[in-house]
Amino acid sequence: MSNAPHIPWTYARLASLPLAWRRRALRALVTGRRFLGQIDGDGFTATFESVLRLPRREALRLSREATHHDMASEIEWCALHKRPVAAILRDIARVTVTDPAVMERVAATGRPVILAPLHMGAYVLGLAALMLRYFPGRPMLVLRQRDDMALETEVIERLREVDVDVRFLNVGNKADFLSAVRFGQKGAVIVVFCDLDPSYGAPAEMPMFGLPFRFAFGADTLARLTGATVVPVATTMDDHGDTIRLGQPFEVRGQAPEERAQVASIMRRHIQAAISGRPEQWHLWPMLADYLPSPATVQDNSPAGGEAPHDLAA
Repeated sequence: MSNAPHIPWTYARLASLPLAWRRRALRALVTGRRFLGQIDGDGFTATFESVLRLPRREALRLSREATHHDMASEIEWCALHKRPVAAILRDIARVTVTDPAVMERVAATGRPVILAPLHMGAYVLGLAALMLRYFPGRPMLVLRQRDDMALETEVIERLREVDVDVRFLNVGNKADFLSAVRFGQKGAVIVVFCDLDPSYGAPAEMPMFGLPFRFAFGADTLARLTGATVVPVATTMDDHGDTIRLGQPFEVRGQAPEERAQVASIMRRHIQAAISGRPEQWHLWPMLADYLPSPATVQDNSPAGGEAPHDLAA
């Protein structure tokens, strides 16, 4: 998203609190406003019913959780932007990795690594935790296709203050892509989001939920050229802290269509498991139609009030 999200005064005040306090305070605030009829939160209900095949009551519950999560995500960006370094480090300490042995093995090889997160939860905090714990001293290279996201850039750059060497690279042309390859070969941990829509390039068929989803999938080419291990990642938020779940790591040796289909299947399983596990925390539901061929139809997924949740993609 090119414009900075609007952070109300209340959100800014909540962002100044410790992680668990601000999240519990927000939940209490949202519950009170919903009780007073100030928050509807049923804007995703039809989407969750049709795509996830949920009964209406459960779809409505998840839709309200999605509305709450959008608010929580804005507060987390504000917290990263404004809180002192010591406070950010305390927040990072509340990030749990479900299978740390996997990441330890990947890091111990010293080989190039590609982290492939989804746009879920407070993913920047999750990336910071992974870098500090498993890749200290190695730069983190974030790939993206545009550089007009001033707030997002500023927030991610703050990670330099907690000793994460963050760099950005636009990959809109071949020369930039080759620069990414060189960065990876020299030891950078490359971040490539795995849930971008097909317009970002190299689309792959990844059918999910009975629908013909397609995702941009350039990580396989980058992995082959750098010799990197790709680690799928998904971060989710709870009131007490964050959880990072890892997908199946993989490497890419050749260019055969069969191998690309195999690694795309690994990524598809990761994306589907992450979204199925916490559908209310996937930030990109408002762009759902971008992942489907034009004949496919989906329900209107705009939240009540007509304002789409902010896409804070890097």
